[in-house]
Amino acid sequence: MGVCKLPGDDKKHRRIDIIVSPYSEYPCALVHFTGSGHFNRSMRALAKKKGMSLSEHALRTGVVRRGQEKIHEGTPLPVHSEKDIFDHLGLDYREPQERDY
Repeated sequence: MGVCKLPGDDKKHRRIDIIVSPYSEYPCALVHFTGSGHFNRSMRALAKKKGMSLSEHALRTGVVRRGQEKIHEGTPLPVHSEKDIFDHLGLDYREPQERDY
């Protein structure tokens, strides 16, 4: 984590988070960190409704829950791009700048 100061007269400061992720988790991390909080909660809720689990690490299928507790973590689905995540969830792909809602 760090802070930078933007150039210009207003000289606003911005927080910068540097995330390191294994290559195999990169698409899930990218979806997670480029979406708004509302967008991420919606994606996770849809995954849960479909018996899946979505995190910044993986999209898993075959997740078994008892209430809020996971009884079985499920099996990671093959995800090679952000679009794969949307496809597995049955959604149209949204570019990062479209993930505010």
